[in-house]
Amino acid sequence: METIHRILLLSAAILAAAACHEKPTDPVDPTPAGPEPQTRTLTFVLPAVEAGEDGEIPAALKTAWKAGDQIVVHGEYAKDQVVVTLAAGDISGDGKSATVKVDGLYPYERDDCSSTLYASYPASVADNLKHCFFYSKFSTTNEQLMAACNSGDTFRFQNICGILSMTVEGDFGGYTVSTPKKEALGYEFLQVKVTDNEQNYRQYIGNPVLQLDGTVQGGEILVFVPDGTAFESGFVVKFKEGDDYTRIYKYTEPLEIARGTVVNIGDITDEVQHYDNPFSSDIIDLDAKGNANSYVVTAPGGYKFKAVYGNESTSYLQDVDVAEVLWETWNSTEEVTPNSVVASASFAEDYIILHTPETLHPGNAVIAAKDADGKILWSWHIWVPATEIVTASFGGIMGNDLMDRNLGALVAAEATAAPVDARSYGMVYQWGRKDPFVASGVALANTLATVAGAQDEVAPAQITLEESIANPRLLGHTNNGDWLLVPDNEMWSDTDKTRYDPCPPGYRVPPMNTTVPFWNNISTQAGWSVNKEAGWITIGDPATVLPIAGYRDDYSVDGMAKVGLRTLLWTAKNSTDAAGSGNDLRPDGGTFTLKGAPKARLGSVRCVVE
Repeated sequence: METIHRILLLSAAILAAAACHEKPTDPVDPTPAGPEPQTRTLTFVLPAVEAGEDGEIPAALKTAWKAGDQIVVHGEYAKDQVVVTLAAGDISGDGKSATVKVDGLYPYERDDCSSTLYASYPASVADNLKHCFFYSKFSTTNEQLMAACNSGDTFRFQNICGILSMTVEGDFGGYTVSTPKKEALGYEFLQVKVTDNEQNYRQYIGNPVLQLDGTVQGGEILVFVPDGTAFESGFVVKFKEGDDYTRIYKYTEPLEIARGTVVNIGDITDEVQHYDNPFSSDIIDLDAKGNANSYVVTAPGGYKFKAVYGNESTSYLQDVDVAEVLWETWNSTEEVTPNSVVASASFAEDYIILHTPETLHPGNAVIAAKDADGKILWSWHIWVPATEIVTASFGGIMGNDLMDRNLGALVAAEATAAPVDARSYGMVYQWGRKDPFVASGVALANTLATVAGAQDEVAPAQITLEESIANPRLLGHTNNGDWLLVPDNEMWSDTDKTRYDPCPPGYRVPPMNTTVPFWNNISTQAGWSVNKEAGWITIGDPATVLPIAGYRDDYSVDGMAKVGLRTLLWTAKNSTDAAGSGNDLRPDGGTFTLKGAPKARLGSVRCVVE
């Protein structure tokens, strides 16, 4: 009996398993059928454009349909969108509308609007998401973008962008539009909501685009900007001739352009100027070793450096309009020919660009960056030496390697019986300032070197830091104290190269270190000798030569003093609110000591390697 029972159970299990695998005789599809696609005859109407002040509509603006134009029509899903290509027979006589039969339409119905289909033009830049809903998304903004919703079977397009228009004569190809303050002129994508309820218009944007590129077509330029774009500081157009940008146009007034309107600047041909392209292959980057307040130029040509605050490589100046050569000197009393050291200076793309004459003339120059009102925002020293600058340890006299000459010197001083070359004196500095001033232009004499351009000015008293930047020719003046009205003891620093350090890239004002020979009882060190008649001092093994360059004294900063008798070499170390630290070398009195000197005094700087 037990065996028969087991057989019966097994048979029942086999039958049950077979039943599970039987195909139903009446299958039921659990997915309900979707809406059937529609075929409709649609009419697409181009929008009217509000003309600019001159009443002109740019010829390049699309105001009529053409055969081959493509329009995207969609409902809720991108997968269901249809690209409509217009044929000549679809277009009305005036080109303002086109009517065409369209298959495969899936309307999108909502309670908050009666429109059910949506359109985008041009199809080439339509970039709808999976769920389109009532949005039109474009992959760019600098095109004549149009969007529409249906009213029945009619789509009346709206221009999504405002239009900036201008004309220019010349053999130009491409152009680039930007603004001085790097405002957003467009976006990587633009998505808009357009329904039959005007209040529903919305705009959604991607990452900002700071410059727009295009081509000049028939002398006409059209720039399309999204709603709300404001050119608060005007705009700039750079033009290409061949592969290089060579011309520039600047519009300096604020400008706002509403969507669907044209702002026509008119013919700008007479206002297009030469453009100094900082990215040209023949422009040499002086910042290759870092930013600085001074740069050494040793060969004729074009050069550039970032328009930043001194040694701070990412702190860009704002509102720069132009750059110009402020003053030049040959470190002598010869009459200086203007633009003989630096032929020209300009500003573009956050760079200061300078060009030398075809044949270099040794000297020093200062270039200033100015805003549109002529205010100096910052300035830089350009140093063109007559002989190669040598950097060496000179027996380790300063710890770091140092230059063989003072900052701004055109030649290194030589230890001979003849008077030193006045061109070896270099420039002189008030402690903490980046701004160079001329020393003597005559050997062993208190005679200032001559200058072409802006001349020294002596303030009646101390000055502010802001005043010194806005006028790098202005000397703060006080007896036995600081040139600066409010003391700043960190303008130069023993530990870091500061914003105001005047040395070229890779160098700095020497830190004060009393363990090295130069700052520790200098007159007892190897290589020490003095020749008062020739006006030089030597120190080191092998020796470097220090010209006895004098200084511009704190109580008389308008002229040189003690040339051939004394010299002051600054360190980066602050001493007190009134004094900086330096070597005060006085062959006339036989004293050679490291001590504090009034910050208003102008001394020499011997730059050391950072």
